[in-house]
Formats: sequence, structure tokens, C-alpha cells
Amino acid sequence: MLVNTNTKKKSFWLKYRIWIILGSIILFLPPLSFLFQFSGDTNFCGAWCPRMFLVWRAGTTLKGFTLSLLRSYMGVILIFSIFATTFFLGRHWCSHLCPVGGSMELGNRFIPKRLKINYSGIPAPFFRYGYLAVYFIAPALGVGSLCCNYCNFATIPRLFGAAFNQADMAYFFRTAGLINLGLVVILGFLAKGGRAYCNLLCPVGALDAISNRIGSRFGKRIRVDNLKCNGCNACSAVCPTWAIEMSKDKAAIDQLSCMPCRACQKICPKEAISYE
Repeated sequence: MLVNTNTKKKSFWLKYRIWIILGSIILFLPPLSFLFQFSGDTNFCGAWCPRMFLVWRAGTTLKGFTLSLLRSYMGVILIFSIFATTFFLGRHWCSHLCPVGGSMELGNRFIPKRLKINYSGIPAPFFRYGYLAVYFIAPALGVGSLCCNYCNFATIPRLFGAAFNQADMAYFFRTAGLINLGLVVILGFLAKGGRAYCNLLCPVGALDAISNRIGSRFGKRIRVDNLKCNGCNACSAVCPTWAIEMSKDKAAIDQLSCMPCRACQKICPKEAISYE
């Protein structure tokens, strides 16, 4: 494996990334769930829900939609803060602060390499935005909702809370709970890099990626210096969201999939990748 041994001084976000993820887990997930205590909640359901207020259900009036925004007021603040920050600085929520994706990635580090599943053959943007379209269109047509039944923001907190709360444990004895757990295990803990769920099925991540792409001309992003890149492909091999492809023997980063975890920057032997 090629390793960059001539690295410049590491940035805070690169040097302390794992500790930042662990801190976010402490703040958001059981047994502490520290941030939820300010609104009287215990998890991302309720006032902190980052998913349900995004969709319009068949038969919903403007008043009803407005009330859903008010019920999820902390989730609204969280989501739009994420999108605004991403526009200028990149997807640091997804790469450093999201306790859901971070938990799957950290759990993945304990899985033997031979058991990990490589999903890089899946065209992530096509799959992701196909799923996002169903996520929005299905409830609008009255077909059904993916908001609660298949929610990563509900599954991971309950997985942490199962040892402390009977209701969280009971969740995994229901059909939806078992399906969610299976998705988290197969696309999270067992996926190479631990981020296949984030890259394929997370509607928040999909919308955040759009903000990342639109703002790529205005803000800081992970970028490749083509004059330094020698096409060794080391960066592509370690990218957890398979956002790097080789184009004309040079690395090319897809900002619809990239999150600035900086695994590519860390391993690049030519220091051709930077956050700028």
C-alpha cells in the first residue's frame, strides 16, 4: 500500500476525525443523548426528526405541512444548517459529525477485511437519486412513506439504546426493525469503508450532496492537483463512498459522492490531493 510519508502538518479535521465522530456519538446517541435533552427528546424522532418534514403526503394541507415543520423544529434547524455549511465548506456533517454514518464506519473497522462487501460497482448517484425520487414521490401519491419505516436515524440510536430501553429492544422484533437492522449491517458495518448506506439510501446525505455539488465553485472542497497526480489509484482504493475515478490517468473526484473524510489526502504519495 502506498502511504504518504512526506505529509504536511495535518489539519484539525484530519488529525482528530475519529475523536470528533466519537464526540458526536456521545452527544447524539444513548446512553447520554446529551443534545436531545434540551428539547425533552431522547433520539432523532420527534422535534429532532431530520426526514419527515421534507416530504409532502397525499391529502396534506398547507397548514398540516407547516405544523409538521413546527413539530420537527430542531430537525429543520439541523438540516438547513447542514446544507448551508456544506455549500461553503463541504460535507463535514456526513464525514465528521453524523453519529449515524460515523457509527457504521467505526463499527466497520472491527470487521475482518475478507468479510467486507465492495459496493463500488454500483453507480452511486443514479441509485441514490432514484431512491430519493421514490422517497418524495411515493408519499405524495399516497403509496406509502419511507420516512419512518426505513430510517437510519431511528435504527442506529435504537441499536445503541437497546441495552438500556425495552422499547428500543422491542423495535428490532418488528418487521421494519429487522429490515432496518439488516440494511445497517449489510450496507454499513459490512460494507467496505462502512458508508454504503450513507452513499445509497440516506435522503439527508443525498440532498446534502446536491448542496455540495452546487457550492463546489464557491467553497472549499477536496480537490486534485493534476500536475502532481501520477494516477497510482491509491486514493480511489480507500475512498469509502467510491467518489474517485481515474480519468486519463488522473484522479477525478465526484462532488455528488465525496465527503471530506480525507482518506484520499492521507494516503496520496504525491500530496496531489488537498482541501482548498
